Amino acid sequence: MPFHPSPLNRTIDNPATGDRITFLSSPLMGDPGQLVFRTVLPAHAAGSPAHEHGGLDETFRVESGVLAFELDGRSMTLRPGDSVHVPAGVSHGFRNATAEPVVFVSEVTPGAGFERFLRGMYGLAAAGRTTAAGMPKDPRALALLLGEADLTLTAVPRGLQAVLGAVLKAAARLSGVDRSLSHLWSGATAKMEIAQ
Repeated sequence: MPFHPSPLNRTIDNPATGDRITFLSSPLMGDPGQLVFRTVLPAHAAGSPAHEHGGLDETFRVESGVLAFELDGRSMTLRPGDSVHVPAGVSHGFRNATAEPVVFVSEVTPGAGFERFLRGMYGLAAAGRTTAAGMPKDPRALALLLGEADLTLTAVPRGLQAVLGAVLKAAARLSGVDRSLSHLWSGATAKMEIAQ
């Protein structure tokens, strides 16, 4: 069987937040095993607010800089060589509180849905479809992407998120937002037509 290289990029940038991700092992690009990616957070980057994943395990390992990390409500500081494992269902978040960039490697199992989430969020930012904080302007797209990552925000009541998420995902499928997002992780060159 001939090898066909994936049209997806190994490195993606988020122009809204200044973050950069390089996929070291990408399920969507056909790499075996789990999702592994390197993240570069610029100085004073907001990172990710407290959240949890219903069925994903994550491990974070800092390569350079200092990562402010919250794990199950406890604050910690991760320095080069430090790592933390986050089992499914455990609240966590991170940010760069320093004036220097921080570089860390994440491993996610299973990883395909989370990779779709990352490529979707960064792709929307690159298309100018996010706020300055990097959040999708279209709540239907946000609901779909949060679903891909099996992600629940800790600060928002779980029941409310479940109801709103279900309604917005249904609206996204009915309006075709799901199809317009899928090219961001399929490598297709389809035009993105998501309502602002």
